[in-house]
This record gives sequence, C-alpha cells and structure tokens, in this order.
Amino acid sequence: MQHDATSIPRAWRVCVTRDEGPAGALATTLREHAFEPAVCPVLVECEPERSEHLRRVAVRLNEFDWIICASARAVRALSAARGAPWPPGVRTAAVGRRTAEALVTAGASPPPVVAEGDGADLLWNVLRHQAEWQDVRVLLPTTSGGRRTLVDALRSAGAAVEEVEAYRMCARDRRAIAGDWAAAAPDAVVLASPRVAAALIEVVGGDALKHLQAVVAIGHTTADALTARGIPALVPAIADFREVARVLAACRAARLGS
Repeated sequence: MQHDATSIPRAWRVCVTRDEGPAGALATTLREHAFEPAVCPVLVECEPERSEHLRRVAVRLNEFDWIICASARAVRALSAARGAPWPPGVRTAAVGRRTAEALVTAGASPPPVVAEGDGADLLWNVLRHQAEWQDVRVLLPTTSGGRRTLVDALRSAGAAVEEVEAYRMCARDRRAIAGDWAAAAPDAVVLASPRVAAALIEVVGGDALKHLQAVVAIGHTTADALTARGIPALVPAIADFREVARVLAACRAARLGS
C-alpha cells in the first residue's frame, strides 16, 4: 500500500533496485541517512556472452599500465576468469571504496587509486591528474549498458583503452520482481539505468512510480527515460550513493514541511 501526501512516514522505505543484499553499498548508505532500504533487484548478474574472451584478457593483465574497475562485481569476474593473483606493478583504480577493497583482495599492488565518492565522474577528476594518458594502455572491464564516462574520458585524453565485458545483467523473473515490490511497499525508489527503469515499469506499471514520494534517477539518461514515460525524477548532481541519500533527505524534509 502506497502512502499519500497527508500521511508521510518519517522512516521512508526506499526501494533498492540494484542486485545487492541488505548490506550492499546503497542500502547501507540509505540506512545511515535514516531511510529503510527495501531490496528489489530488477536485473541479476550473468556470465558475459564471450566468456572465453574474458579469460584470454584476464591472463594477460601484466600487459596493461592501468586496470580501472567500476564495480566490485567487475573485479570479482576478472579475478575468477584469471584464476590467479593479479600481477604486481600494474596500477589500478576503483569507482568507490568497495571496489577498491575488492582490488586489494584480488592482489592489486600498488594500492588502487580511489575517489572520495562512488561516481565515475569523481574518479576521473582524480585520475586526470595521475598520469599523462597519451598512449597509456588501459583495461576497463565493463558490462553492457554501463556508463561510458571513464571510457570516453580516457580515450579523449589519448589513452589506448581496451574494453572487455566482465559480466552481463539479465532481467530477473517477473514474478520475483512483483513479489519483492509488493513486500517493499516503498515510499521512494532509486533507479540506476534506463534499462532498470524500463524493466521495473514493465512489471509494476508506471503509475506505481508516479504515486511514490520520490523517484531518484542516477544520471540524466535515466531521468530522461523516466520523463518520456511521464514520471518525474530527482537527479543527484553526481553519481554517488551519499548524494542519492542527500537528495532523498532533502525531498523528505520538504514533504514533511509542506
């Protein structure tokens, strides 16, 4: 049952559509800001279409000057495909602390470069000062539909970027999504990509999102996809989970004060 504007609960339930558990990065950040996360994964991890290609790239990590990972999931997939510790001396960078921790666990040395927040934009602001990128060999493990911020920025800076699909995100069973959404009874939802938004709307309907207290889109591309369906969305200034929580907190305060 959704909440109307006259009975807004102070502990908003926020639907987390990422494939993460209650102790995941976004859920933890929301809890730190006095929200109650309700996990409803829309897409789940699958093997890449070209698993053998991933394995061939993984065994030659020593050929790269830098390996830059946007998620702990990508680190784990690359490590599993390699089947051995990472070669010493290859520089690494991570989008977010959890990804950095995954790199250290995988054997990355020296320690990875990491920004203070979770977004690719924040990491690039750090990396742009780390090296002269012209002709630097960079590996970026990716996933289909992922953000292109780092790929585009590095190539614009002259880096020789090689991409490899580390994993895919596949649509979850419709009944499972519907069941989790009903159990969540959310006041707000966080959506990280147009694909996630479209898959969720296909199951629960656009009206279910329109009646929420807030819909947060991580990135303007996701927001544009929602706007095209008549669903207004809040967009954090940067793609960072703490910024997502701050945007939600500001919205909650405005609602409670109205």
